[in-house]
Amino acid sequence: MKRIVCIVAMLAAGIVCAQENQKKELTPLEQAEAQIAAAPNDPKPHYRKCQALFAAGKQQEAIDYAKVAMEKFIKAKVDLAWMLLGSVKTDKYRIDVHYNMGPRERAKPAQLSGIVRPYSFRVWESGDGGKLVKKLDFEIGYFQGKPMTAAVGEMTADGSHSNYGALETNADFATVLAKVMSVLAPNDESAAKTRKKDATKTKKSATKPKKKATAQ
Repeated sequence: MKRIVCIVAMLAAGIVCAQENQKKELTPLEQAEAQIAAAPNDPKPHYRKCQALFAAGKQQEAIDYAKVAMEKFIKAKVDLAWMLLGSVKTDKYRIDVHYNMGPRERAKPAQLSGIVRPYSFRVWESGDGGKLVKKLDFEIGYFQGKPMTAAVGEMTADGSHSNYGALETNADFATVLAKVMSVLAPNDESAAKTRKKDATKTKKSATKPKKKATAQ
């Protein structure tokens, strides 16, 4: 009888221990925030936080926080061309979202004139070994430090440029993504559906003020 009681007690203790371990498991976002708290000047956990936000469906927050991560890379004198925030998938494509960190994107707005590409969309065919189909950019035209125009555009290998329609210079990510989906829609029915969904989200969020990302 004592042996049975001991076995039951051990099993109960194991269950409690397993439950405690489950409670202690951190989400990728919580892991990144813990790493930031431990090493606030290390840019890598800030980068991971961007990716965790994007993966959690908080795409606009990922874009906003990427500015903070970029400043950390600049201060650490780490020269990356871009950060891969995450991907959006349709039936035919995988769309990688890159936050650009070239010289123009790193410059202070007051110093800018010309085209700046804050983030880009690399469109790949779905499946293993899929080819790169398009590279679309969110483009903002600056004049003497002020944003004047914006659009989704495409630079091709031969140096030509395509413009897919004007946007507001402060367009949110959902609006820009909806424009990208409209470019892909003729060849991908699911992109057309995603475009409509994102457009609806944009209308709902238009009255909500944006949260400003702050450095930690």
